[in-house]
Amino acid sequence: MIVPRNFLIAIFTVAACSHLAYSQETPEDRIKRSLEGRQMLIKMDMPATDVGIDVFVEDTVLTIDQDKYNKLIRENGVAIKQGSRPRITAVRFAGGGIELDLDGGGSPSLDWVVGGVVLSAPTPVAKSDREVELERRLQNESNPATISFLRNDLESERLRRVDQDQRNHEAFGRASNLRSEYIAENRKKWGSKLRIIIRSRKESVPLRDIVTALGKYAELLPRETVTK
Repeated sequence: MIVPRNFLIAIFTVAACSHLAYSQETPEDRIKRSLEGRQMLIKMDMPATDVGIDVFVEDTVLTIDQDKYNKLIRENGVAIKQGSRPRITAVRFAGGGIELDLDGGGSPSLDWVVGGVVLSAPTPVAKSDREVELERRLQNESNPATISFLRNDLESERLRRVDQDQRNHEAFGRASNLRSEYIAENRKKWGSKLRIIIRSRKESVPLRDIVTALGKYAELLPRETVTK
């Protein structure tokens, strides 16, 4: 079977996973339905990070960036060991290929939440109405004694704002540290990510060759049958 290059990843995945199709589904929907929930036999250690591993398809040769792979393993540890059978928990299409989340994709969520509030850097505290009013009065005041009084009052308002900014940044720093500690302690539980990226130069590639080449790194397993 010969597959056009620009349809390679879609046809490869559908052919390998499922022969079912519904008229109302897009090709991407069919691929997701065919893949999500399936297990893969992983033939290399997978890093405990949502950065994941890129597998590049160049004609019939599949490769990875070995230096990047070694660095990810060294800095993050192993989430999925060689020989494990993680489950595909999500499928996305990006960067010229298909992205597979394995046992969670390497991250608990896109946003880390503290006390029900999404963790984000604090914005500068806005000027209070009193500070704005004092600035307006200073511009229109000519009496030296009144000017001195207004400036002292204005400086107090500004210091309160600066102090609140500092407290906000300190609180954010504490939350960020907690987040880092939480990730360091738990990231090995969140799986990893595998991306299959097409770089083929040929107009067509034998499907059987792609399936064979992919088996060097990971093998898609048959969907389990439900027994009653």
